[in-house]
Amino acid sequence: MIPEVSVIIPTRDALKWLPAAIASVGPDPRVEIIVVDDGSTDGSLAFLEALAKQDPRLHVLDGGGRGPAMARNRAIATARGRYCAFLDADDVWAPGKLDVQLAFHEANPDIGFSFTDYRHVTESGEDRGGCFAYWTQFNARHGHKTAPFRLDRALSSLYGENVVGTSTVMARTDLLLHAGGYSTRMVSAEDWELWMALAARAPVGVVPGMLADYLMHRPGNMTGKMALRVLAMQAIGARYRKAAIAEDACAGRLLDARLSAARAEIAEASGARLRAVWLRLKALAAAPSRRAAMDFAGTLLRTA
Repeated sequence: MIPEVSVIIPTRDALKWLPAAIASVGPDPRVEIIVVDDGSTDGSLAFLEALAKQDPRLHVLDGGGRGPAMARNRAIATARGRYCAFLDADDVWAPGKLDVQLAFHEANPDIGFSFTDYRHVTESGEDRGGCFAYWTQFNARHGHKTAPFRLDRALSSLYGENVVGTSTVMARTDLLLHAGGYSTRMVSAEDWELWMALAARAPVGVVPGMLADYLMHRPGNMTGKMALRVLAMQAIGARYRKAAIAEDACAGRLLDARLSAARAEIAEASGARLRAVWLRLKALAAAPSRRAAMDFAGTLLRTA
């Protein structure tokens, strides 16, 4: 039986969460589950090989330790489904997530990819709120919608606000291959670049409802990682800026505000508090919002 959906899960030393992620896919016979073990040393491979003997839908690939972008691309290249659905090893889907999204795609076959809302959840299980409500412009335009819909001005919308969570995406496999999959030349933000590339090629769909939980945990040198992400965002932003602004002039200001806010976080973490205040003010001026004002006020208070 040829699957309709290929569920793609890259993993590296995530055995603590991986069983729950796979279990959240459910027993749907229409799917294949492709897990790419990217050099785990925590016993993940042994667990996956044992599970594959019990579940013929599960296929285990060796990612070679080359990073999540390469791991996902390897899975895309072997996917047999018409659609690929992405799930990170430390996230979980809500029951029925695939059913709702697949039905939407089948009713709208020209849609290139769709995404859903998701919850931010801490390792202790604390709910930190939904993604859609976090993004001011997106929430103002679409927060009231309850039925799946086509995202108008998709390219500029996703350029200004990175509202797409990887673990919520379902995309046409043929379009992913045409776009070249995830960029391996980027040090960060390769997911955002792919959503932009897909949005430039086909309509985008949105399925309201928090249909995934995103685990918030911040290991490692986050200041260094944020600096790399800013550099990547600058490069991607430059690549798509003309097309995004042509669609919506506000898109450029929204991205500028995001970049200034990210630089402010780096500055504050590095002890450059006056620079952080200036960058927060710059972000507020580029895209005024209640959250930007609160961030500016908070940084100002910490500097006083």
